[in-house]
Amino acid sequence: MKQPENPGANLTRRHWMVLSASALSAGCGGGVDLASLPGTGGTGIFAQGPISGFGSVIINTIRFDEAAAVVRLDGQSATAADLRLGMVASVQGERGADVTLGRASSIEVWSIAQGLVSAGQATPGASGQFTLAGMTLLTDPNTVFEGSTSAKPLGVGQRVAVWGLQAGADARSWRATRVAIATSTAVVNTGFISVASSRRNINGMMLSGEPVRSLAEGVMVRVLGSLSTADGSLEVQSVELPGPTAAASQQGEAEIKGLVTSAPSASGFNLGSITVDASHASYEPANARITLGASVEVGGTWQAGVLKASRIELQDAQKVETVELSGRIEAFTSLSNFVVRGQRCDASGVSIAAGTLAALKVDARIKLKGIKAGDVLRVTEIALDN
Repeated sequence: MKQPENPGANLTRRHWMVLSASALSAGCGGGVDLASLPGTGGTGIFAQGPISGFGSVIINTIRFDEAAAVVRLDGQSATAADLRLGMVASVQGERGADVTLGRASSIEVWSIAQGLVSAGQATPGASGQFTLAGMTLLTDPNTVFEGSTSAKPLGVGQRVAVWGLQAGADARSWRATRVAIATSTAVVNTGFISVASSRRNINGMMLSGEPVRSLAEGVMVRVLGSLSTADGSLEVQSVELPGPTAAASQQGEAEIKGLVTSAPSASGFNLGSITVDASHASYEPANARITLGASVEVGGTWQAGVLKASRIELQDAQKVETVELSGRIEAFTSLSNFVVRGQRCDASGVSIAAGTLAALKVDARIKLKGIKAGDVLRVTEIALDN
């Protein structure tokens, strides 16, 4: 997997969520049955949410074939093989006649925080919180951890990269969907710009450098830089615009998963920093009560930067999610410790036929289902993928 980004990355200022759709290839792959996909008459769709499976890239229950997709990870060219569970991805593509299937033309992933943990502790598989660069990162049983275990919780002084969903209106609080130990000394901070005496800061961290001098009060940004030894400010090398500024450029159908960050009303609410018009939406379940902080998936269309919801599905954020993986075994120590798509798996509790058991080794292609358990996936079903 590619390491979290470093200060030498591309410094071009660009929009985070504005994705350039490449020409859709006629080639197929990634394990999706494309019989129900349209040829050139598909429905364009933008999907955003944590990655919940592979074989195809699964976002918000939609299985996107990624064979023809342009993939970017923290602004760098990447491949689908670099993507990991829990990374929050933005996908532009085409939806098939079967609404659970699609073909991605572009997949974009950005971490929202990176640096040293300054306070708090997070144990894989449990709820917790920690502080990094003035941001509060909340974890829950669905947070995927890489490099930390229940026996070795994440704590002060460790350097991590975080992917997640905005959890507070002020963008200082985020729900971490993936936390990985990092080696880069770069700092990433995401939030709203505050200006005082011509100096700009984000989440209480002072910013310096040419890229931030024109940023206005109240603009949401993601900044990458390094800490100054002179005054402790963040010397910024790149700026991304991840919030409503980017959403305003979207068109067509959308499926977005996020957290409610404003007091809901009959007319709508904010999903992160995206305005949702809920005045004509149906709810799942029908008696769903949307509250501040609720985890929801919204389906609808963009209109002048507002997400006009046709469907709002309330989700149980504490319910441990089922994950589907399909791919090659990258490392195999035992049935209780093997790796698929960068994810450590434990299938010791599964009854496996002798023939299948004998075939489980490095490079064998398998498909499995499992339950998140912090840094490990507890496998519930496993089969060879011939």
